[in-house]
Amino acid sequence: MAALSGGGGRRRGRCKWFNVAKGWGFVTPDDGSQDVFVHQSVVHKSGFRSLADGEEVEFESKPSDKGVEATFVCGPSGSECRGSDRRPLSRKKFRKIRCYNCGDLGNHIAAKCPHGPLPKRCHNCKSVDHLIADCPMKEPVKRSRNDTNGGGASGMGNGHEADHGSNMFYPV
Repeated sequence: MAALSGGGGRRRGRCKWFNVAKGWGFVTPDDGSQDVFVHQSVVHKSGFRSLADGEEVEFESKPSDKGVEATFVCGPSGSECRGSDRRPLSRKKFRKIRCYNCGDLGNHIAAKCPHGPLPKRCHNCKSVDHLIADCPMKEPVKRSRNDTNGGGASGMGNGHEADHGSNMFYPV
């Protein structure tokens, strides 16, 4: 291997390998010197910056703590790099969401539903004739043994709710 050579103007080489998921790789210089580390941030390319394996490049470099590092990488004669055809796998997981308006599983919400606003309907049986409070398909609520005075599930109250014509709780 040749001695560590950094800097000294623009040199030519080929991409040895490039990891598109991590955004870095190495270029082998044509002059036979040590491989040069390349980070995607120094690649001259629009869009997703990467290098294709074996791609011919021109680069500028500098010595670093771990070897030689590229400071600028471009294609032949200063053109944009071709780049890799591979793309990293997306880390974002798309969840299917249900639209509260139309009920479809997809990637839209009720505010942006393509079907427009639909009439209100029962959440239990999906009928537009009534709402869930009046649903004939809904099972009646079973009352507990303690709930004999009609004052609610806790059975609290003073027993005079019917006299006042309301179903309110009174402070104890």
